[in-house]
Amino acid sequence: QASAPPFLLSLFLLSNACAFIYLLLAVWLSMHASIAAHSFGVRLLTRFVRLPIPSMRQMESLRTQLQDYEQQGVANLLRLPFQDKQDWVH
Repeated sequence: QASAPPFLLSLFLLSNACAFIYLLLAVWLSMHASIAAHSFGVRLLTRFVRLPIPSMRQMESLRTQLQDYEQQGVANLLRLPFQDKQDWVH
């Protein structure tokens, strides 16, 4: 039996080598993309999406006190809720 010409064998081997290199490159880049996506997801969840936790000073500034209620005046005490715009006394 006669073998194939050498230039066809070299093209066949070159084609197989290129396919194997392409496979290795695809696997390498897909692993890199997976790690990068996971890293970005963790960064997104820990830095940008999480709601900020207020400090004690911010919590104290939101607290209402009885003296604020007493200083409103009778007109503001007897108003209908949500009827007018609300004026908050600080």
